[in-house]
Amino acid sequence: MKQVVVDASVVVAGLLKDGTVRDTLLNAADVGFSAPSYLKKEVSRHIGRVAARAQVPVATAEAILEDLLGVIDLVPPGVYSPWMDVARGMALGAGALGDEDYLALALALKAPIWTLDKDSLRLRGLRVLSTKDLEGP
Repeated sequence: MKQVVVDASVVVAGLLKDGTVRDTLLNAADVGFSAPSYLKKEVSRHIGRVAARAQVPVATAEAILEDLLGVIDLVPPGVYSPWMDVARGMALGAGALGDEDYLALALALKAPIWTLDKDSLRLRGLRVLSTKDLEGP
């Protein structure tokens, strides 16, 4: 099974629209998704705004979030903390400050990262996937 690190931009996109991102997260064959354990807290903190943008009740957005998180392995920081210094350097070089945990996890798992953030295009040393890269046939 292929491991892929998912960042918050992917989960938020999955909440906003019932489309390709959500379908890919919920139905990707032979892909295991992982994220830093704080992902749930990070997305939950903005659930009201996300629900308003998606024009759905907060309870609906929370239910969708639980479905999405159900297919993502939430990894504690101790697993990827040895890679944080390298990840900080990568994030700084790419103008992606705030993404260090995702980058460190990707380094720890030797996995690509799936993100919708434009700053990821400048990342060096990690394979960055788009939704199209993960879509089924």
